[in-house]
Amino acid sequence: MICATAVTLAAPMAFAQQDAPAPAPTPSPSRTPGVFTLPGVVPERYSLPGGTPVPVSPPATTVSPSPIAIPTPSAVAPSRRIERPRVERRPTVPERAIEIPAPVPTPTAAPTPASAPPIATPTPAAAPAPLPPAAQPAMPGWLWMLIGAAATAMLGGAAWLLLRRRAEPIEEEEVVFAETLPVPPPHASPPPLTPPPPPRPAPAPPSRLQSHPFEIGIRPVRIELGERDVTLDFELLIGSLQSDPAEAIRLSLAMMSASPDQDNILAGFHRGPPGEVAGEPFDLAPGSGVRMPVRLLLARDRIHVVEVRGRPMFVAMALVDLRWRSGLSIRRYGADFMLGAAGQGDRIGPIWLDRGSPTGPLGATRYVPREAVAA
Repeated sequence: MICATAVTLAAPMAFAQQDAPAPAPTPSPSRTPGVFTLPGVVPERYSLPGGTPVPVSPPATTVSPSPIAIPTPSAVAPSRRIERPRVERRPTVPERAIEIPAPVPTPTAAPTPASAPPIATPTPAAAPAPLPPAAQPAMPGWLWMLIGAAATAMLGGAAWLLLRRRAEPIEEEEVVFAETLPVPPPHASPPPLTPPPPPRPAPAPPSRLQSHPFEIGIRPVRIELGERDVTLDFELLIGSLQSDPAEAIRLSLAMMSASPDQDNILAGFHRGPPGEVAGEPFDLAPGSGVRMPVRLLLARDRIHVVEVRGRPMFVAMALVDLRWRSGLSIRRYGADFMLGAAGQGDRIGPIWLDRGSPTGPLGATRYVPREAVAA
């Protein structure tokens, strides 16, 4: 313990002497002869750096024994300063025991003779270890600069392309919006839907003047008034308007006088059972026709007489009904005519009973029942 205290006291003294450049050659008498023997060993250890013991190095020795000086040995210059403090520490063995608790600073543990081998290992290992990382940043620095420049160029180009692409579609979208906006108004306007009420074509029932299967006509020849009956002679004309042939045509004829109940009588004649057949059945090809003379008789007691200014008169009517076979079906068609003295246009005059048989021209016109006209 006494030796340790002596060493500790000697260390500050040495530090003070080391700070002064001149007193370094005149050490204090406290130094032991062993101190001069150790300096010979120290130059051998630090012969590699090639530096002779300089008086400036002592301050590093003071820093190394204290735990505070541990971070300073990182520099290369402090290692030279450590040379003399080690010379001073080696004469005092107790210093080694004090430095053992702080093994972290490799330069401080060097003064112990037993730790001489470990001291040699840490100094070369610790010094060269940081050198390789120092050499690495030199080359990666250029590489990183080049990589950074390339990356920035690529990023700039990509950003420019993205901005350009985004700018183009924006214009297109604006154009599309401008187009879509005007489109809805026409859809919203439903007025064109209202005008298409084409039920007007439905009122085409005037076309009830539908093409008849036959064309029937009468040309009156003579009207003779007898004591018991009235005789009517006329020529009947029948023409086929069908595209298919009409086979086995049977003709039924009748004569009556015009009366208030004439429409019912006409309906019964055409819808009721067929009357007496006039002549033999005959065929008509499409577009063909036939002409035949007809004579009809009407009893006087069945004439509907109308008096005009006290004079009797009547209007004769001829009824024509046709039945024929079309394919597998039987069809029926009829026509009615009014006959009398020829008048102006389609009008006909009455037949006067107080006179003899009419000698003037006769006329005939087709009669259509009121029900048929209303339908």
